[in-house]
Amino acid sequence: MSKHGIKINNEQILQDKYRVVTHIASGGMSEVYLVEDIHDSQQQWAMKIVNKESKLSKKIVDETKILSELDHPNIPKMIDFFTSEKYIFLVIEYAEGTVLSEFLLEKQFDLPINKVIEIGIQISDILHYLHTRSIPIIYRDIKPGNIILSNNGSIKLIDFGISRKYQDDKMKDTLKIGTVGFAAPEQFEQKQSDFRTDLFSLGALLYFILSKGKYVYVAQKPISYFVDDIPRKLEKCINQLVELKPEKRIQNAQEVKVLLTSSLEEKQVKKSRFARNMVVIALFIVIFITVFFVLK
Repeated sequence: MSKHGIKINNEQILQDKYRVVTHIASGGMSEVYLVEDIHDSQQQWAMKIVNKESKLSKKIVDETKILSELDHPNIPKMIDFFTSEKYIFLVIEYAEGTVLSEFLLEKQFDLPINKVIEIGIQISDILHYLHTRSIPIIYRDIKPGNIILSNNGSIKLIDFGISRKYQDDKMKDTLKIGTVGFAAPEQFEQKQSDFRTDLFSLGALLYFILSKGKYVYVAQKPISYFVDDIPRKLEKCINQLVELKPEKRIQNAQEVKVLLTSSLEEKQVKKSRFARNMVVIALFIVIFITVFFVLK
């Protein structure tokens, strides 16, 4: 029996078409299992299961509605949705790879800046897609535990359980919800979360990775304090994203993507310039040694 009161066994058949392979994760309101097609074991999906008695069971219905409308390469697709007497089931595309939180611990946060920037670019692209829909979607839970990193470097943003559709006429969110350390201040205040809420969380995530596990709330230091020779545009981007007041932040995900892309180019230019300088220095040393022995 799981902490959510969910009892599902390996090899169990669900809905006459899904065979349970193994338990893969526990969430705030659900258990997640790897399942396969009973006729084709190569066809696998992730299945989120929520106890109907859970106070948050309605959230999986909301998540289903949101996922059913989305089509983005970095967001798992919704496959199926059904219920039983006790449980609610959501079947989604299985995102193969390593959860970013586990990856960071394995690598002891030793990631090249370029890789961190590339993760940020992909997330900003996802946020631009979500925020520019006819009815914008605010994700509200960007954190390492909700990001799957594949072997080829691409990511999947998972768990839309606390996402919401943005409404202009609302003054505040129904629930004060989010992950401490990554959630924007307004998520715990009597205010409505908006596009800039997700942008704060993106900045907090980049800060967390580059500072090797420090939370921006706690550290209270600019990111340059932790990172030597940080690209100027990356520093500017992160510092603006984690401003406590939404109006002081970068205002849209596309601008974030542009800044991050520019910082990646800045890093590459510095690397090329350093390589050229080393070649010049090496050539100078060879000439000096040659002249020295000729004159000797």
